Amino acid sequence: MANDNDIKKDFSTAYDQANDHWASFLTEAKKDLEFSMGKQWDADDKAYLKTQGREALVFRKNHRVIKLITGYERRNRLSIKVDPVEGSDEMTASQLSAVMLLIMNDKYNIISDAFEQGPLKTGLNLLSIYIDYSLDPLNGDIKIKRVPYNRALLDPAVFERDLSDCGYVLRREFLTKAACRSLLPANKRSALAELNPGGRDAKYPHMTLPKGIDGKDLYHYDEFWRRTYKEYTLLIDPLTGKQFEWMQPKKRLGELQRLIVSKGHPGMREVPATKKTVSLDVLIEGEVVHSGPEPTGIEDYPFVPIMGFWDPEYGDDSALRCQSVTRVGRDPQTEVNKRRSKLLDIFDSQISSGWIAKKEGVVTPGSLYQSGQAQVIWLDAATAVPIDNVVRQIQPPAIPPGMFQFTELMDRDATEIPGATAELLGSPENDNIEVAGILSKLRSNNALTVLQDLFDNLRFAKALLGGKVIKAVQVNYSPQKIQRMINEQPTPEFFKKDFGKYDAVPVEGLLTDTQRQMYFAQIFALKQAGAPIPWAAIIDAAPIEDKNTLKDMVAKEEAAMAEQAKEQGFMQKIQTALMHAKLQTDTASAKEKLSQAEENRTSAMLDRARTVKEMQGMSFEQIMKFLDFMKGVSDSQNLHDIKAIGAQ
Repeated sequence: MANDNDIKKDFSTAYDQANDHWASFLTEAKKDLEFSMGKQWDADDKAYLKTQGREALVFRKNHRVIKLITGYERRNRLSIKVDPVEGSDEMTASQLSAVMLLIMNDKYNIISDAFEQGPLKTGLNLLSIYIDYSLDPLNGDIKIKRVPYNRALLDPAVFERDLSDCGYVLRREFLTKAACRSLLPANKRSALAELNPGGRDAKYPHMTLPKGIDGKDLYHYDEFWRRTYKEYTLLIDPLTGKQFEWMQPKKRLGELQRLIVSKGHPGMREVPATKKTVSLDVLIEGEVVHSGPEPTGIEDYPFVPIMGFWDPEYGDDSALRCQSVTRVGRDPQTEVNKRRSKLLDIFDSQISSGWIAKKEGVVTPGSLYQSGQAQVIWLDAATAVPIDNVVRQIQPPAIPPGMFQFTELMDRDATEIPGATAELLGSPENDNIEVAGILSKLRSNNALTVLQDLFDNLRFAKALLGGKVIKAVQVNYSPQKIQRMINEQPTPEFFKKDFGKYDAVPVEGLLTDTQRQMYFAQIFALKQAGAPIPWAAIIDAAPIEDKNTLKDMVAKEEAAMAEQAKEQGFMQKIQTALMHAKLQTDTASAKEKLSQAEENRTSAMLDRARTVKEMQGMSFEQIMKFLDFMKGVSDSQNLHDIKAIGAQ
């Protein structure tokens, strides 16, 4: 264990190293923040405008871009929930989702604020997880706080967005004595009695206090988070392959091994391992008042960075390494202000560009400085003529025709360069409003492609935050508190430390105020997809008032529909029976007609056979007379007539 002097020395070294690296970023980030708030003229330009009697006007087109992006994020905000991996452990994942919903219910505004103040305005913000014991001294309540860009310093060697390779994190707060006591362990609070607030020091120069607060009664509260490594023994069961950490002394491990072997088990395989963790040193007014492990129990940094345009491989200039959307649009916005100011000055000069006058030739010289209509300039009575020799107006120069096109181009650059196109701003490209309206949504989504990396960074940060909150819940919350929160007993897998790694993962889900609203949205979506879910179940889950009346109305309607369906079924059966009977009748009639046709065909064959037999007894002359008669007989004559002729 390092002593206090070593901790103070390490803290001073780390601060000097981080401050030297991030100094240029902090300077530019402060300018970005001021620029986003409307402070867009430097002192030299303002002084130049003042000498010309002009105002330093600001046309904040960048404000629209920032509010457009953050408005889109807030309108499409998603919650953090837990999904089971491959459909397993659904009960535990559902319980963790319910706990996450209660913890994060009022935290999404903080995340959105960090997204706006970080990637959009300054380039970087941190989300800090901590345990608040004010309302629950036993378990505490998990809270999230936004850390601005100028209150934390990261290890200059950091590369990964999850801070997995970050060696240390420094953070400072200005706190009262009472606030410091509440953050320290009970056995460390006595150290505050010997410390006095020392006012501002040279550290964190960009961390400013509100105007009017001198900070004489505030303490410098510094946190020094460091990445540390802990050695432990990993026990592996050779039969099942299961493994778990052994954090107890080696002596007790030997006793466990002997006990396992005595039971006929081949024993556990011991594997030496090292795990990453985090330690915390707290310094107040430069004195170490606390040193120990990370207090939330997650054994990791309780920070989640939300970054803008992050290029970690460039280490020469931290101002270029991490940039915001405001930084990208600063130069175009500056030119918009200058060109607009110059254009307004040209317009004003069209009203009155000035006069050329002889000294004492004008009675009221002040009238020469007036502009507008009905202006009167009084001349001295002894003034010689012509008057143009005494006073003559300066003709203003003509406005170049290309000035307006150039101004329009600058305005477009100020919005498009940071990533806001006309489609994203909702402006149709032509007068065909119908076509523009149909394509508006598709084009706005395509326009967001320029900013997709920012939203990906935010999505990654939310998943990382969800994983750390789950770990903090498993370490700090008791089963009794979980039961009170979700109104059911937590499953045995709920407190498994590796559950979020192998069995479930934090993902984004539909954002609602309560778990019931989320459940309602999910089952209603299934109902719309065609799932056979009764309306009574959907009404029970709906977050509405007077459900019983609605359920009675739906039940009556369903009963009426069921009765109507029953009658329709009865009529359908009758129609089916009638159709079946008609089919049988038609079949019998067809069979009868077929039989009659067969009988007629047989009778015709018999008649032909009889005719042949009768013809056998006829003479040759009788046969010839018969054939001649047949040629003149009409096809419509009856067969009986033919037989009568043949009988003669």
